[in-house]
Amino acid sequence: MLSPSQPLFSIVIPLYNQQLPFFQQALESALNQTYPHIEVIVSDNHSTNDVPAFLTTIQDPRLRVVKPPEFLPMVRHFQFAADQATGDYISFLCSDDWIYPTAIETLADQLLANPKAAVAYCEIENVDHKDITKVRLYTNRKKSGVRSAAESLTELLHSRPFFAWIPGGIMKRSAYEQVRYLLDGAITYAFDVALLFKLHEHGDVIYIDKPLAKFRVWTAKDGKLGGARLLENIGDLGKSCQLLEESPRLINYLPNGVQDITEWRAYQAKRWIMALLVGIITGTIDAQTCREGIKTIDKHISPNPTGSTALAALIAKPQIYVVKPALNLLYRLYLSIQYRTKRGI
Repeated sequence: MLSPSQPLFSIVIPLYNQQLPFFQQALESALNQTYPHIEVIVSDNHSTNDVPAFLTTIQDPRLRVVKPPEFLPMVRHFQFAADQATGDYISFLCSDDWIYPTAIETLADQLLANPKAAVAYCEIENVDHKDITKVRLYTNRKKSGVRSAAESLTELLHSRPFFAWIPGGIMKRSAYEQVRYLLDGAITYAFDVALLFKLHEHGDVIYIDKPLAKFRVWTAKDGKLGGARLLENIGDLGKSCQLLEESPRLINYLPNGVQDITEWRAYQAKRWIMALLVGIITGTIDAQTCREGIKTIDKHISPNPTGSTALAALIAKPQIYVVKPALNLLYRLYLSIQYRTKRGI
C-alpha cells in the first residue's frame, strides 16, 4: 500500500437528485479506496430529494460536501465541483457509477511511476442499472501500457465502436487546469470525449486493461433524470471533432492528419444513424426526433452520412410500424450476441 505521504488524489462526485441507492453505492465505493491519501468532494447542485439528508449522516474526515451558490447546468456543475478539489490528481465519479476499491491505488501507482503522463484510465464494465454485479459488456478491451500522446490519439480514433475513460479515469491537476475551459458550457453533456482529446496536448496516456470501474447503463425510460439527450450528444460529438481539427498539435500526432479526423467523423455519423434506427425500432424516439437527429448528424458530424437517406425513407413509410416488433426481436438478438462477444465469453 502506498504511503499517506504520497500525493493527494481527489474523487469528485457532482450530484443532483440522484436516486439514493445509486448514490450510496457511488459514495461508498469512493470512500472504500485502498489508496490512503484521498479526498472525496460531493457537490450537491441544490438537490430536492432525500440525498441531502443522507449526506448529513456520513461522518468521514475525507468527505467534503459543497454546494454552488445557485443551480448550475450539468457541465458547469462538473467544473464547479472540480474547482473545489485540492488534490494533485482529479478523478470524476458520476453519482450513479462505482469504482473498485483498488481503482485509485492501481492507477496512482502508474501515474507516479510515469510523471510525464497527463491522464490514466482503465477498463470499464457497463452494468445493469438495477444490479451492478451484472456486466453487460466491457468498453475498451486493449493492451495495458503507457502510450505517447500520438500513439494514444491515433488508437482512440481507430477504436470501434467507441471508447470511455470516466468513471475510473484520473487527470493530473496541472493538465486539467489547461482543459478546464471545456466545462464552461459550450459542450452540453458529452464533455468526457473533449476532455480526453485535449488532455493529449499535455502528456502521455496510461491505460490499464483491468476493470476498475462500473458504468450504470440506464436511460430516461428507466427513470434516469435528464436521460433524453440524444440530439445534444450528437452535437457535442461534432464539437469534440472540431477541437481536434483546431489543434495543430493534435493534428500533427495523427499519421494522416485531418484525414484521420474526417474518417472518424464518417464512422461516428454511421454509428449515430444506427442509434437513431435502434431508437425507432425500440420505441425510445419518435419519427420527428429521428428526422431532427439526421439533420444534426449532417450539420455537426459528417454531411450526407451513410444510411441517412434510407433511414429517412424508412420512417416516412407507415409499414415500419407493422414490422417494428420483428425488428425489435432481431435487435435484441443482436444485443445478446454483442454482450457475449464484448464480455469475452
